[in-house]
Amino acid sequence: MRIKLNNPKLFVDEILSLQNLSLKEFSKRMRINYSSLKQTRRGERTFTEEIFNIFINLSPRKEYWNNNKEELDDNWGGVKGGNISAKMLDKYNRAEYARRFRKLVNVNIILNEFFCEFYGALLGDGCISRFEDYEHKKRIVIAFSGNKRLDSEYFKYLASKLKEEYGLGVYFYEVKNKNVCTLVIKNKNFSLNLHNNFGVAIGLKYNSLHISNKVLNLPWNIKKFVLRGLFDTDGCTLANKREKYRYPWVTISSKSEYFRNQIIKMLREQGYPAYNTGSDVCVRGIANVKRWFSDIGSSNSRNILKYEYFLKHGCLPARLL
Repeated sequence: MRIKLNNPKLFVDEILSLQNLSLKEFSKRMRINYSSLKQTRRGERTFTEEIFNIFINLSPRKEYWNNNKEELDDNWGGVKGGNISAKMLDKYNRAEYARRFRKLVNVNIILNEFFCEFYGALLGDGCISRFEDYEHKKRIVIAFSGNKRLDSEYFKYLASKLKEEYGLGVYFYEVKNKNVCTLVIKNKNFSLNLHNNFGVAIGLKYNSLHISNKVLNLPWNIKKFVLRGLFDTDGCTLANKREKYRYPWVTISSKSEYFRNQIIKMLREQGYPAYNTGSDVCVRGIANVKRWFSDIGSSNSRNILKYEYFLKHGCLPARLL
């Protein structure tokens, strides 16, 4: 039989105080294993009947502790462990059963306006990541990370459109106490399709960043949405203080020179006077910026609000948002 107490520490300490002994000294005197006694005092183990009888005979409150003890069978720990294991196994089996019937959405990519916009956003601020989960299964996901204050509404827009166009399960998170938001798309087929057929790298992308010929060969009224996606993730509208913020320009940033040159070529083919400066592709001038917003446009409110401010006030000061 085993004895369980609600407050074994108090029970033991009352006796140690009365005997004026430390736990280690008491274990030596009574020839009780010190390590086991520490665990029993902390409540990690129950008392054997023999050990409990030693303590109760020395206790100043025998009647109280005898009335507040719980007597357990010797195999109670095994039974408890077995019940826990059975529950865990049942939970695991139910999860495995559910996974067996979970339908993975097979995405049929159509080269339309939204796909090009999403593709541009992915090349700008997204990535495809491969990792091993807690079950040691290999996972591939698409992820975007942005500024919670400026990008949350845009990520929600992408999430809504992905569900509408492809029926994808999309997860949007805003990190508590941090100015970070994240969008995650968990669909292996979609991720591999983008990798195998449209050249989106898995992992670090900058050394291989490019726009697929499948997209470049599309007509302008469709492929221009790639530029919208890039602008809404890695682009902005700004103006120079020296010019009193009166002459705005549109920029798209990238570390990849090859990728920037692809963007410049796309724009110049349509008559935009695009040029490269540092790590930015720029289109400058009031008329060109107005044309950009009427032709290519934006789905990100931070870009739209800045442009509307410029139209109303005739200037675009720094730190507007």
